[in-house]
Amino acid sequence: MPLKKISLLFWLSCTLCGTAVADTVLVKVGNGQVTEQQLEKAMSAAPFASQFPSMDEKDQAYLRGDMLMRLARSEALHQEAVALGKTENLSYQQEMGNFRTSLLAQRYLTHLRDRISIPAKLDSRLKGDLKGNGEALAAARASYVAQQFKALKDKRIAELKQQARIKTYFERLDNHVKSDTVLAEATDYTIKYADLLPSQGSSNVNSQQIKDKVNEWLELMVLARAAVAEGIDVEAQVADYGHYLSIKMLLAEQEQQWIPDDKTLFDYFRKHPNIGYVHERRQIGQLVVASREQAEKLRRRILAGESLFKLAAEYSIDPYGREHAGDMGWLQEGSGFDAIEQVLKRLPDNQVSDVIQTPKGWHLVMITARKPAERKEFAAIKDRVRQALIAEKMTAYLEQIMAKYPLDWQMQDHI
Repeated sequence: MPLKKISLLFWLSCTLCGTAVADTVLVKVGNGQVTEQQLEKAMSAAPFASQFPSMDEKDQAYLRGDMLMRLARSEALHQEAVALGKTENLSYQQEMGNFRTSLLAQRYLTHLRDRISIPAKLDSRLKGDLKGNGEALAAARASYVAQQFKALKDKRIAELKQQARIKTYFERLDNHVKSDTVLAEATDYTIKYADLLPSQGSSNVNSQQIKDKVNEWLELMVLARAAVAEGIDVEAQVADYGHYLSIKMLLAEQEQQWIPDDKTLFDYFRKHPNIGYVHERRQIGQLVVASREQAEKLRRRILAGESLFKLAAEYSIDPYGREHAGDMGWLQEGSGFDAIEQVLKRLPDNQVSDVIQTPKGWHLVMITARKPAERKEFAAIKDRVRQALIAEKMTAYLEQIMAKYPLDWQMQDHI
């Protein structure tokens, strides 16, 4: 392993251990960057976040390094999207405006809900009536807040609409509505038909749906304006969404170029027929311990009639296996350690294996159910073919992007 990579993994295994994370730049990407705070935020939101603390340092370092590279590629793609003008087109601007309005409205409603408190006398009575039942007390409190919030929300929206001097012109839906037909007006705000269904003509108008959409957006608009007046700031979240949206639009355009029609997919499938092969899937039970001696003892107990799953819940050193009482779920053939895969190939169902050694420990495994391998036709796996083709194209595309926006690591001063 190159020294640079060893240093990177060591640094990643040590950094971000405290409660506070400095906004230190980890890597510059073109004219952008990825910081420690961005990395920590992404790690906290990752699917593996709950299992991360129980992993060993090597696995933690690998996941941090992988996440950092993902963030760097994301930043490079965003810069490419900006360079190609994706953030300047009308659809991007409209979606960003809609997102900002919706988020502000949501935050304002949260602000309203937070203002609701349960009167001391009522809370005291609830505690007396529901003494010893914490769940029921929490449910009663939540029910009170929900009822009060609905009334407060309806009242506040009515007040805000009146202040905004809203006027609606739903009668215009019956008179050959056009894209520039104004359906509602408020102070410094107008809703046109094109704002709701820009790609549909008047022959497809559903009047009630249009009315509902207009009223929905009027509510969002007045709530968003109230949020701004209260000083609620969502620009950090809006910036994050803009980053995501620019990449989404860039890649959508690329995918359209890569796959202009179904014929492209079918031709790819013919050249790669193994995409249609579905490996055998097995429902696996597993117990992992730290020594062969203990594994042999537990195997004898299983052969004598005890449950592998019950023993796994008590003895397994694998955090996931212990938490799930040895039930590893459905695993595809070839997805485990080679030593385990070799045993599974000839292991009868519902029979405990011999002891197997891997870098994780000493294993006992069992197959409780199988789904046999099969080969599927194009129509049944069209989405899988699409994903395979995109993955192939994406690899080459990312290489081009990363060459265009090279990485400049900034961590040497922190290692």
